Order: sequence, then C-alpha cells, then structure tokens
Amino acid sequence: MNAHVAVYAKDPKVFEQLKSSANSTHFIVHDAPDLNEYKENHFVVCDVETFQERLAEFKAIKKHLLYVLSSGTDEENMKLVEQHELYHLVGLNEQIFGTEIMCSFKKTFDKKIWGLRSYMGDDAEIKIISLSDSKHTNEMIQDALGNFDFQDYFSSPIEYIQVMANELISNSLYKGPNKKRQEQGLESVDRRSPVFLKGSDLVQVTLGMNDMGVALSVQDSFGGLSYDLLIASLKRSFAEKTVMEKKDGAGLGLYLTFLHSNQFIINYRENFRTEVLCIIDKNKRYKNYKQRIRSFHFFQEVPGEKTNDK
Repeated sequence: MNAHVAVYAKDPKVFEQLKSSANSTHFIVHDAPDLNEYKENHFVVCDVETFQERLAEFKAIKKHLLYVLSSGTDEENMKLVEQHELYHLVGLNEQIFGTEIMCSFKKTFDKKIWGLRSYMGDDAEIKIISLSDSKHTNEMIQDALGNFDFQDYFSSPIEYIQVMANELISNSLYKGPNKKRQEQGLESVDRRSPVFLKGSDLVQVTLGMNDMGVALSVQDSFGGLSYDLLIASLKRSFAEKTVMEKKDGAGLGLYLTFLHSNQFIINYRENFRTEVLCIIDKNKRYKNYKQRIRSFHFFQEVPGEKTNDK
C-alpha cells in the first residue's frame, strides 16, 4: 500500500531531494499538485515561505500530516511552531532533511511511533536501562555509553548525552509520579527526596548508534507531557532562559535537551506514555554539529490505536 506526498517549495531541489529519498519506500512524491486533492489524509511538505503565503490552506491540513521546512534560527522556528501549532518543523539541511522526513512519515504510516528503531534501523547497536530511582544514574549512563564508539564525533557528544539523560530521567522520576500523587490527594515529592518506582512505572532509557548518528530515548508510563505543556515549557525557557523553581523539577530539562539535539522528538499518548527522543548526527567537526538546523517533531498516539514497541 502506497501513501502520497504533496510538496510545495520555491526551490526545486527540495522536491528532487524528497523524491530521491522516497525511492524504495511506500511514498509517492508529487510536485505542487492541487492542494484540494491532497488536504485529506495525505502527507504535505512545504517551505516556510509557501506556508506563510498560503497560510489558510495549509492550516486546514491535519497537524500530524503537515511538515514545514525552515532554515530559520531556533527562536524563529519555535515561534513558528507555537504560533501555528505545528507538529513537524524540519530543519532545511542539505542531504539530510529528505531521509529525516521519510523516517517520520513511516512512523505515522505504520502507526509505530515508539522507540529508536524507526531512526536507527535493525542493525543499530542498542542499550536499554530500566530505572526505579535516581541512585547511580550517572554511572549507569556512563557505563552504557562506554559500549559505543565516538571516534568519528566531535569532542562533546558524550557530555551532551549525559546532560540530556540526567535531566530527562529526573523529569520522568518526579513529574509523572507527582501528578499521580496529586490526583490521589497526596503531597508532591521534592527532587531532593528519594523516590522509588516499581513495575510498569519504571523509567526506560535507551541509547542507540548507527552509521548516521547517536540517539537517546527516555520513556515514562505516565503520559503527562501534552503538546500544550511542551510548547509552554519551551516558550518560557526561550523567553527567560532561567530555571523555574518547582518541587518536582528545574523546568529546564526539555530546553537543554532541545538545544543539544539535532532532532528533538516527542512521542506521546495521554495518561499512558511519554517518550522524549533526541538524535545527534555523526559529525567529526563541532562547527558542523552547531550549524545543523534543529528539527522538532511531535507524534501523538490516540486511544484505540495499536501500541508498538519496536
């Protein structure tokens, strides 16, 4: 079964790269077709300029099917995401964006949004850690990272992954459980206090590497990070760039994760599961890593759909 993709971009190279990336996939790419024929249940890709020129038309597209390509700064892109409630803002990076978009299409098309395999492939090296508390978290992450070869990377990716992992694990250990405690009429637990999760509440950390990059995933079983909460958190962090004092966290974890990622991805099902996933592309030079325009993706699984964990 094939899926059709409509592409609207000023630069013809955008269509050509997407068409090339779609080879040997289920996706058939069309250059600037009549949008009325593609606005229902088809993937649509456009550049920022075309999106803004035809705003009313593109905003009628279902959020999970619309992909906007941008060469803007992080601040410009996040304002665009917030203002227009975009689920997919893709950095316009030559020779990269086509593959990234096809991976995202496949997740939606297959209804398999969870985990690293959509990005890493079956041959990737994967390490999984299950955590019940914050004890020895640093050591466990360090230990897992020691299984990967970073010789073709700039000098800082291990440090960045550790920072992101620690922030996201702390969020998962405290924010989700605290919400659950509040619903039960109990007091929230401060991050300076010990916490112990068990059974299905365990936090799962997954690290993966292939010949394209390295990825980190942190999953919890609470499903509390809605799109609105996510955007509000990032908006505040971009505006203030200061720590938000709260019992259950500093409020800076998502912001730091966004800034250290080349792709920042949220998989979400309300009151069921949240997964924050970040990818750093393989780069020997730090300059190339920093010049990569960051991408933002939000995937939501709705109740009744099959949950896949591949």
